[in-house]
Amino acid sequence: MIAKLLIYGVLLTALAILISSTARIGLAVFSVPNGDNFALINGVVSDDIPNEQQLYEEPPILPINQRKVAVKNGEKGPHGVSDVLPRLFELPRRTIDPTNLPYKCGVILIQHHIPGEEGAAIDDWIRGLIDSNDDIGATYISSADAGSKEAFVAEINEQIEMKGEFYWTVLGSGEHGLALASDGDVLRRLRENMEERGCQLVAMSMFSEPLDYNMKQTRQMFAECKNCTVTEFTEKLESGSDVSWRGQLDYFLYNTGEIEALDNKVKVKDAITKLRDYYDLVLLDGKDDFSKEILRVTGWKSSDGEEIVAAGVNDMEIGGLRYSKQMVKQYNKFDAKNGDADFCDALNHIYYNDLAFLFNQ
Repeated sequence: MIAKLLIYGVLLTALAILISSTARIGLAVFSVPNGDNFALINGVVSDDIPNEQQLYEEPPILPINQRKVAVKNGEKGPHGVSDVLPRLFELPRRTIDPTNLPYKCGVILIQHHIPGEEGAAIDDWIRGLIDSNDDIGATYISSADAGSKEAFVAEINEQIEMKGEFYWTVLGSGEHGLALASDGDVLRRLRENMEERGCQLVAMSMFSEPLDYNMKQTRQMFAECKNCTVTEFTEKLESGSDVSWRGQLDYFLYNTGEIEALDNKVKVKDAITKLRDYYDLVLLDGKDDFSKEILRVTGWKSSDGEEIVAAGVNDMEIGGLRYSKQMVKQYNKFDAKNGDADFCDALNHIYYNDLAFLFNQ
């Protein structure tokens, strides 16, 4: 009996320490002034303690590493929790002033690589929205319809060079679309041109949580696999051998889906920098209402309603194929390899102040 009481006492003490530490870290997060402008600053590229120069530079990198370093160095003092965590919120990012809405004219760039039925449903909803607001003179230009990146960029340049009164253009950038590792100048020129006309560029980028994205991609890959059986497809995916897995981070930066031979920390830094510098809205599927954002910015009305309806992409069974525990394990390996795990962690931290990391220190 005494032994059991001692064990319970040790467990309660450990739990109290964990709760106390979590609360202190949480207070450090929530005590940041101007907390609406979440953004990452002074990141570190490894678990090494950053030096003084790194603390005052602007490389947005892997918040999970910054937090680990902070916890390792204690609650107070240089590089500790109370010193480091507030720095993660110091640098403002692009925002839209709601008092200026709706805009009277401009370009909406919608960048997404959401696979399968849901991605197609987003594109169909945009086309329907423009058709139902034909009195405003809006134009829709799709990179997929353009057939090549060169043709898509040429159409964007036509918008920049267009003379006379400007109304609305919606640019759907997906397949054959922009690669933000190299095409930031296209957005810069487009924004300058719109502002000269008294209009606005609203650049939006949409992402999915890794598991949700991977399930959608599995569904799409299975639908496109013409001559493979359920068993063959399952075994190949669960083994991870000879599987071309397209990640969101590589799509956003390079628009190929192929894993670039760069350190993931470098890729995450580049992606977060591009989002911070060029994008007005960064949305996570399931956490934001994409359709409401479009209607809020433009003032348009949707005859089909605000809800975008797609097939049940998270159904546990897909035409005889079932998601499995081994698939999920393989998803995690894919995400670690292509950088999506760290990238989505950064998105959640910067744009949503996600505190799930408190339980992963």
